[in-house]
Amino acid sequence: MTISEYALKFVGRPYIWGGDGSGKCGGGFDCSGLVLECLWACGILPKGDMTAQGIYDILYRQLGWYNSSKGKEKPDDILFFGKDTKHITHVAICIGDGLMVEAGGGGSKCKTPVTSTGMVWVRPIAWRSNLVAALREQ
Repeated sequence: MTISEYALKFVGRPYIWGGDGSGKCGGGFDCSGLVLECLWACGILPKGDMTAQGIYDILYRQLGWYNSSKGKEKPDDILFFGKDTKHITHVAICIGDGLMVEAGGGGSKCKTPVTSTGMVWVRPIAWRSNLVAALREQ
């Protein structure tokens, strides 16, 4: 199973700040929790907890993934958003055709499914204007 195929399994789950998909989080995810779960399940990263910035740093600096050209994103690219690559604030997974799976629409007040205002969903990459990197495994 590919990263993007695995990510699609979680569409509809609630956005939970700090969520990793476990029962302690009501089954919800935040952006980095969703991407980490998918990378772990595909054998790319060990289980653990890190921020979107931490995921970028490991994939790019330690594992040697390369940054594809903006507008040329392909399925399984890991998408990073923020001010620049040293200030990443959001991460998602490209599924192709200009679309991504992301856990979004929430914030730090979304701590349970009842208080959640966001979810894991499929959205156009272009809906976020601050794409700074699309990393691809070499």
